[in-house]
Amino acid sequence: MRDALHKFRTLAVGAIAALAIGASPAFADESAEKFVAGILTDANVVFDAPDKPTRDAGIETLVDKYVDMDRVGRFALGQYVRQASDAQMAEYLPLFRKYATSVYQSTLDEYSGERLEVADSVDRSARDFIVDTRVVDAKPGSRYANIIVHWRVYRAPDGKQSIVDAGASGVWLAIEQQSTFKSVIANNGGGAAGIDALIADLKAKVSP
Repeated sequence: MRDALHKFRTLAVGAIAALAIGASPAFADESAEKFVAGILTDANVVFDAPDKPTRDAGIETLVDKYVDMDRVGRFALGQYVRQASDAQMAEYLPLFRKYATSVYQSTLDEYSGERLEVADSVDRSARDFIVDTRVVDAKPGSRYANIIVHWRVYRAPDGKQSIVDAGASGVWLAIEQQSTFKSVIANNGGGAAGIDALIADLKAKVSP
């Protein structure tokens, strides 16, 4: 898991289930863009927090408000989600929320001063959108200066929108998590035993 986190921290600044970008029709979606722009407005306030505890608490609030953590957590299990029992899912999903939130907090730990703004978007389907954002006012020499941060937006049948993945430079956080989680499960026998091993691993990672 550390390798996946290191890769994402190196390439991405933004937050927290989806598929990688493929060939897509070139249609923008104003509603998805406005949704992400609203997130960025809230996020910029959090990034100006005077200390790390306040900042981390703000990031957690953003995650709870905007990220469909249940959908992302299920995606992260890949095909194993169909093998997980109700009891395992009841234990796994809260652990995944804590783990994923800590990843966002760690990823954004060194991000400050810059601002993100919406650049454009791609309409992949009636409920699936990619919104691209870019860093403005980057500090001289900042590694964030030329990065485009992608946000995957899911629109539910009732119109409610949520973030289901974020990434940059071809690396998507939920996809990286899925790859890592599937390896942990497979390396521990797969099935129920492998899922139990993943749960134990997540417990160790989120313990104080």
